[in-house]
Amino acid sequence: MNLSPSSVDALLAAVRFGADGLVAVTAQDATSGVVRMQAYANAEALANTVRTGRATFWSRSRKELWEKGLTSGNGMPVSEIRIDCDGDAVLYVTSPEGPSCHTGATSCYFRKLTNEGLVEDDGPSEVPAAVISKVAAVIKSRRAQTTEKSYVASLLTKGLPKILEKIAEEAGELAESLPLDDRNHTTHEAADLLFHVMVGLEAVDIPINNLFAELARRFGTSGHVEKASRPPKP
Repeated sequence: MNLSPSSVDALLAAVRFGADGLVAVTAQDATSGVVRMQAYANAEALANTVRTGRATFWSRSRKELWEKGLTSGNGMPVSEIRIDCDGDAVLYVTSPEGPSCHTGATSCYFRKLTNEGLVEDDGPSEVPAAVISKVAAVIKSRRAQTTEKSYVASLLTKGLPKILEKIAEEAGELAESLPLDDRNHTTHEAADLLFHVMVGLEAVDIPINNLFAELARRFGTSGHVEKASRPPKP
């Protein structure tokens, strides 16, 4: 998180702890948007989270601080700490290192109410766009594989000339498909193009989060204004 020591004072001053000195803390996956778990923290736990960047809570049963994952290995690096409008609830935005529930489920909220009663699964559904980050992570992991076993590895090994050829090929196929009124085929071609663009970004070591940040920067700005504000190309 890279926060200054003074930020601890600002956080503790804003939080409304209960009579027991605790505040409810929800942990949310920064990539998928899934709520992973909810626990409690006292002032020391919050301060430790700021200081270490690791999700820390207060165990009401053991009466002690506990850093998530210290014994299980399923830690929670924290990228943001937020508090709600009343100051009586805290949100840790995290990048979980494995499942978050002691049962082994991804999320502690793995029981869903249905007409048949409670049904167990692995937790709430991810935000649909989260699949982009997951695909980017898989593409990155393919660097370590052999070209015989991985199509992505073969593209990365052949380098930009081959990757650019594939991007141009997929862009052409998408352009041909768009006027045909075949939604399934066009969707398939769009996915092919996006996938090869992501391989290209990996080839030049541009994280997918950079793309998200750039799109976020442009959000709410007229396309004409944004384009006019760009510096001239070298």
